[in-house]
Amino acid sequence: MDIAPYAFDDAERLRFGRYPVLDTILYRWARRIEETLFEQAGVEVYAGASVFEEMRFSAFYATLRRPRPIYFFAMEPLQGTGLFVVDNRFSAFCLRRSAGGSGREVKLTPSNQARLQRIVQSLLSDFAQCWRDVAPMTARLRKITTYPFRARILNSHEKCLVAQIHLAGHNISARLTWCLPRSMLEPVAEPLRESRVIPPVQMGAEGAERPSADTVLRWLDYGVQLRMGQLSVADAAERLAVGAVVPLRVEPNHRAVVEVEGRPVLQASVGEVEGRFAFKVEGAYVPPGRGTLADPAAFRPVHWPEAPAER
Repeated sequence: MDIAPYAFDDAERLRFGRYPVLDTILYRWARRIEETLFEQAGVEVYAGASVFEEMRFSAFYATLRRPRPIYFFAMEPLQGTGLFVVDNRFSAFCLRRSAGGSGREVKLTPSNQARLQRIVQSLLSDFAQCWRDVAPMTARLRKITTYPFRARILNSHEKCLVAQIHLAGHNISARLTWCLPRSMLEPVAEPLRESRVIPPVQMGAEGAERPSADTVLRWLDYGVQLRMGQLSVADAAERLAVGAVVPLRVEPNHRAVVEVEGRPVLQASVGEVEGRFAFKVEGAYVPPGRGTLADPAAFRPVHWPEAPAER
């Protein structure tokens, strides 16, 4: 009996770790997710990365059974569009954190979709950063859908590369899925597959910069206070009583100070809007001026007299 050789090009799915450089980039991204969620959300998670599998688009599309957030993104300067599929459990977790960490279930709606989109854009930027020493990339969101039939970016027989990140931790168990068209990676596919030098999973210090203030404030639960003045300890000890009127020490520019978690951040003026107290941000907080020499060159060292020698 004649036995026909197996044709790998006709396989529906190949999982051999054929793209070790891509797998390394994926592992890097998993580590960044762990660090980002801990630094910004105070949540300890384990992010487990699979390898990039090559499969026909029909095999990947068959996994999209239920509605979920599906993001279309570009990896510039590469041509084409990829898919980033967010598990409903992960989107609900992010929305709960953005809403103050309440225990109630939060569903994705047009009103809170922007919150999740900012988080996803941050994750995509982290993924692009993991390419830094391989091939410079910039990830950009293009659109979002929750309907799987709108995610048909390829014909059923076309090849794509698919990988997953599994998240496990307190109050979170979710999965993030990448789908990159094989044609999209064509300019770098062969170097990625044939490269004999695999980059390290641990990136240099340059790729581990601290998150921006905007990113931190989006994730953390934080308190904002408006300080209109200060009260001296002496006044508090002697004059605080029923009916007492105690003056406040105010900033020299007579502006209130907006504090985030006790740290002065902004200067503001106080007013009212429709019968409610409000404050108007005037700019960044400028600490009170400290005394300095007008001419630094006028500073002279002091020669202290030596102590008399003991007899």
